Amino acid sequence: MTTQATLPTDHHHLFNHHTGRPRFHFEEPPPAPPPAPPAPPPAVWHTGVDAETVGFWQNKGLPLDDPKAFGTKLTELYRQAEKFIGVPPDQVVRLPKADAAPEDLRAFYERLGAPKEAKEYDLSPVKDSTIAEAMRAAAHSAGLPKDAAAAVAKAVATALESKATSDSTVNAQKLADQKAALRENWKDKYDFNHLQAIEGARRLGITPEGVKAMEGQIGYDKVMEAMRKIGAHTREDQFVETGTGATGEVTTREGAISRKAELMKDEAWGARYLKGDPSAVREMTRLNTMIDGEAA
Repeated sequence: MTTQATLPTDHHHLFNHHTGRPRFHFEEPPPAPPPAPPAPPPAVWHTGVDAETVGFWQNKGLPLDDPKAFGTKLTELYRQAEKFIGVPPDQVVRLPKADAAPEDLRAFYERLGAPKEAKEYDLSPVKDSTIAEAMRAAAHSAGLPKDAAAAVAKAVATALESKATSDSTVNAQKLADQKAALRENWKDKYDFNHLQAIEGARRLGITPEGVKAMEGQIGYDKVMEAMRKIGAHTREDQFVETGTGATGEVTTREGAISRKAELMKDEAWGARYLKGDPSAVREMTRLNTMIDGEAA
């Protein structure tokens, strides 16, 4: 008996001889599942918050696109506000905007201590009324509080007093220098020339106060020299160096003492002087000025 070889492809090998079921499955592989749809974007972190609250956050400049930045900024704002928690309303002042109405600015200034009217400022340290009034008007216009205006007034008064003291010292030294220069220029004719200067001022109707005012402008020595020329009605080369001039005019203090002694012995002159004779009174006045010192 001949045994026939069975090829691997024989259908008998395709089935399990015990169960009769196919040894292998040659079906097509199942198709790949379709790709999953993309995940929806995550919900905005503040979803569900009412629109008014979201709008409030936006108006305050809070960053809503970043929760971390939002929380940081919100904490910062809270800490700032925390400083005012418990502060009485009358101690909290809102700064006016740049375009605030004048009446709003005025109300703001008054909350800070500015008076309603300029006359309420106490600027008594400033003695010059013109300066004080100008400061008062400026302080009210700028909305300066009363205590601040008073401090400014005190500082200004101190500065003015310091300047006055300094000016007085400088002017006193300047006057001393000018008097020394004039005495050096007039030399031994100083007393006589000074008397002539007084006479010049008298003829012009200038008071001693007026002469001093002129001294402050052009200098003591220049004023006195100008007054001397007016009082003398003559040229410098006509003055003499002795106690009396060629015509008997007194030019020195010693000459004045001598002339006064002569007049006091002259009964006729004395009678005229006692009656108020202008010429006699004027001569005696000039002699006394030369003897007793400067009259201007």
